[in-house]
Formats: sequence, structure tokens, C-alpha cells
Amino acid sequence: MRCYATITEDIECLVYFLPHNITVKVAKGTTILEAALKAGIGIRSVCGGKGLCGKCKVIVRRGHVETRRSDLLKREEVEKGLVLACLARVMENIEVEIPIESQMGKPKLQSSVVLPSIRPKPLIKRVILTPRDFSNTLLTYNPSVDVLEKLPEIERRGVQKVITVLNDIKKRIIDVSESEKGLYGLAVDIGTTKIAAALVNIAEGRVLDTASEFNKQLVYGEDIVSRIRFVLDRRDGLREIQRAAVETINTVIEALCKKHKIHREDIYIVTAAGNTVMTYLFVGLDPYPLIKSFKERVDVPRTPYWLEARDIGVNVNKNADIYVLPCAGRFLGGDVVGDIITAGLNFSHEPALLIDIGTNTEVVIGCKDWFLGATAPAGPAFEGWGLTHGVRAVAGAIESVIIDSKTCRAIYRTIDGVKPIGICGSGYIDLLAQLFINGLIDLFGKFYKDCNCPYIRRSERGYEYVVVPAEESAIGRDIVVTEEDLYNIIDSKSSVCSAISVLMKKMLLTVNDIRRVYVCGAFGSYLNLNSAMTIGMIPEFTNARVEYIGNGSLGGAILTLLSEDYRVEAERVAKLLAPIELLLDPDFMEEYQAGFMLPGKKELFPTWRDASRGIKPWKRAS
Repeated sequence: MRCYATITEDIECLVYFLPHNITVKVAKGTTILEAALKAGIGIRSVCGGKGLCGKCKVIVRRGHVETRRSDLLKREEVEKGLVLACLARVMENIEVEIPIESQMGKPKLQSSVVLPSIRPKPLIKRVILTPRDFSNTLLTYNPSVDVLEKLPEIERRGVQKVITVLNDIKKRIIDVSESEKGLYGLAVDIGTTKIAAALVNIAEGRVLDTASEFNKQLVYGEDIVSRIRFVLDRRDGLREIQRAAVETINTVIEALCKKHKIHREDIYIVTAAGNTVMTYLFVGLDPYPLIKSFKERVDVPRTPYWLEARDIGVNVNKNADIYVLPCAGRFLGGDVVGDIITAGLNFSHEPALLIDIGTNTEVVIGCKDWFLGATAPAGPAFEGWGLTHGVRAVAGAIESVIIDSKTCRAIYRTIDGVKPIGICGSGYIDLLAQLFINGLIDLFGKFYKDCNCPYIRRSERGYEYVVVPAEESAIGRDIVVTEEDLYNIIDSKSSVCSAISVLMKKMLLTVNDIRRVYVCGAFGSYLNLNSAMTIGMIPEFTNARVEYIGNGSLGGAILTLLSEDYRVEAERVAKLLAPIELLLDPDFMEEYQAGFMLPGKKELFPTWRDASRGIKPWKRAS
């Protein structure tokens, strides 16, 4: 390896990636991360290639690269040929191995949702018209260019029945044919991390199947701010990042259509929901106003967006329209609106709480006549960012943990039951809870140094707990949780709890007043709520019934696809939802800081807070 030099040669190099066995040709001076992107290979890059997160470690097995020194690499790692893919530039033909902890991995994605019963009243319909009736229809509906091109042939053939697909909302004729074809729609959840889609048989009013994939925008940064910076730094950045989302959607469409032997031209309508930033990036709006100043409120349009599939390259019928659910604020997008109508919060006669836990955590309190919402600035710790052995919810990630109270050894379960590669968000929450209730950490998340637990040790990073010894792990090293990791999880959980507390305080509600709690989102579906309450992430709602609804954002897209009534309801909710920006709220900091002593304020944990004070430091059984 060498230091950076000025690159002037216009030379192409070959990069061979292991374990994928894929070779890609790139210009000399291209970073390994850019080469992987071109090859369609996923390498973790939380910071979007800025050299700040250290997640994109790769091993150069053959050939030379030019790179910068980084404090994120240890000396022994450099000696083994490890480099950061975002900082290493290809100077000749090279062979690169992507370690398992740097790979995107096989995702465990949530695309299921519990939907309410509805009476289908879809946005499009198929009608059989006589030539005369069709002529009358042309007076009120605008035909697409393709429809106009088909009409002369239909007239020449003397067709007696014209099979017509109409969009009643847009007053468009989408398609005409002589024979009856399939009538399908697609509902999409455009998540920061993942994109999920549902293939819907509109004629029958039912969901055929769902599928999901990592959002290809991840290579531009795992957080939304990194993606906005990419848009601002590149002249064609907005178009490029929009294309990444569209490509992901097309990948899911291809898989669904192939599985069900459906032609993509038979998909005539698409509905989509996402947070506000993801909505802006998808429809092609400049996202800069959303982050220009967090000291000032931002006026976000609360109306839906209508796009044409052909304009942005979504591989469905070329005349299909795309309906994008409306946003309600800078931090409350169409995904939250979808959550609300899927849970039925908009029909509730008494206040209920909705929590959508994901890369960002949205919280809403309300009923049919009012809604108050906020987004917790929890950061991406629940996705593994900033944690020593943090990984996404992929195969090999530790997703749940129990600590043996006699030996203090961790008993863990991994996704797909394979050897562990790291710990995902639900695993970290379990760990913090188990360390706390077993007396291995104090009220501030610090390890008891003199408890004689054989799994607690001091390292160069401070004290840590060994979750998995090296011989059991897939990475050949001990998988540990450090005090710094615990602090980051406590920081994130405090943010979530403070959002809930602030909203309840504004409406003069207590934990006893909330009778129903809806848990949404991929992360929420795998979260152990007992662990979440133990650490003080979710208050102790003593009288509440908890319901998991799954991917509420996808649910909202499905409901608005199948029902005109739900489309109207979604737009009503978006206008009613009052956003509370926590960073501008005077109560936020008090509630946030209170959560740093486990579990939190007594009024939020009326029984558990006092009970937790009786936990004694762990002692080895005699």
C-alpha cells in the first residue's frame, strides 16, 4: 500500500471480489467501495464513504492500492492487508476479500402486516365497453398516447367489446385491449434501510404476496443525512440516488412477477409510502430544506404526490400512475400516516399510542379527532452503527440473549441459526436488560468491576462483557459488548422514551391513561417488549393492550391502493397530524437526561423503577 498520489493515467483495472467471485472493470483511481457498487456488491458503509465509520473493512489479497491512514484500523489489521474500501483506490488489477462482518448479508426483512377489514374501492378499475360507450368515455377521460395508438387498430378490426382500464382519480384511460388481462397493483414501503412491496390482485381485492430487499441507497450512507449530503455534493446526485431506490423496487417487482407468472405490464397502479426524506428523494425533490436548519420549523406540503411510472423508470405498465402518501412534517412522513391508518388510530375513540421503531423511531399519540407526533433522534445504534460488534439483522446476527443467572454466561440465538457474526439491535436491547437484571451493571450501565464474573474483563477499550468466545464465532474473534456500547444503547433508548414522555406530558396523560399501544416497523416486530421496558425504552403502560401490526407503512400503501376511502382518510390524517420537533421542545432535554439512570423516571415506570433498586450485584454461586 502507498499514500495518495495525483492520478492522471486513464487506465482500466480489474477488481476481483471474494467470496462473490465477481470481477469488475474500473478506471484507475476508483475506490474499492465504488468498484463494489458498480459490481452490484453490498459493502457496509454507514457514513456513505467518508471514512468515518470504519464499517467497510476489506482485505486486499493481491495487488496494490493507494490509501490514507485511518485511526479506525489497528496496526495488526493493516499488517493483514485490511483497508477501508472507501479510502482505498485501485491502482492495478487487485483481488479483494470482503469479510463477513463487512458484507450486507442476507437480510431479515419485515414485509408482513396485519390489515383491517376493508371494502375494496380501488384507485383503478377495469370496465368492458362497447365502441359507442368507449367514445363517450373519451369525453371525460384522457387517453394515454399508447391508447391513442391502439384505437385505429381496434376500430379497423370492428371489436364489439373494448376492455378498458381506468384511473378514476386522475381521469385517465390507462390501457385498452380486445381480451381481458390481469389487473394488478403494487404497494411499496420505501424505507431508509429496506424496501418492501406487496403485489395486489385488484380484481379480487387481495394481497397475493410480499417481498423485500435492502435499499440500494445504503451505499450512499446508512443515515438520511449522509444521503442528503451526497445529493448536495454531486451535480446529478438527486437523480442517482432516486435511481438507486427505483432499481431496488424493480428488483422486487421482477421477483414477485416471476414467482407468480405475472407480466409486469399488468401492474397498472403503484402506491408508495416513506419518511419525509425518502419521499423527497423518491419523487425528485430537493431535500436540503429539511436539514437547512434544525432550529427552525419547516413547512412540508401535506398533499400526496402523483408520478408517472415511465418518468422515473419503475418497471410496470408504462401508463401506470404512482400515488405517494402525503407527509405531515419534516420528521413525519407518509410512512407514519400509513402506520396510523393501518393501526386504526384514526378511528379510535380514546387516546392510543403508536410506536414505529426502525432506523428512525416515530411516536404518535391520538385518536380519531387529533394526532400528536414526534420522531426520536435516536441515531442508528439500533442498526448496529457505532457499536463494537454491531451488525444489521442479517444471517448470523445475534437477535436475542438470555444470561444464565448462575454462571453469567450469555445464551444467544442468531438469525438463521448460523455462527454469530455480531449483534443486531434486538440483541443489544436484550443484552442491556439481562446485564441489568442479573446485577452485572449498575443503574448507569457501568460494569460491576468486583463481581468476579468470568465474562467481564478489562481491555484497551475499557471494561467489556464477552458474549461469544472466538471459537464459537464466525469472525474468529470474541464478540463483546463494551461500556461504550451500553452507553450508546442507553442514549438511543432514552431518546425513544423521551419522545413518548413529551407527547404524553403535552396532552396531560399518564401511563395509566393509555389503553392501547401499537408497535409497528421491522425492528418492533422482533423486539422483546419486556426487555424494552426493563431498560426504560418503552414506559410501563400498566393498563394497555399491546398489538403488533408489522409493516404499517406498507399497510398504508396497500390500503390506499385498494380503497378510495382510505386514500381520503390518509390525506385527512396528514393534515390533522401535529408534529412536535423534539430538538426545539423545552421539555425534551429533561426527559432525555432522566433516561440515563435505568430504567427512567418513576412516573413512567411506577412499579419497575422501585423494584429494580433491589437488584444486587452478581456474585458467583458457591
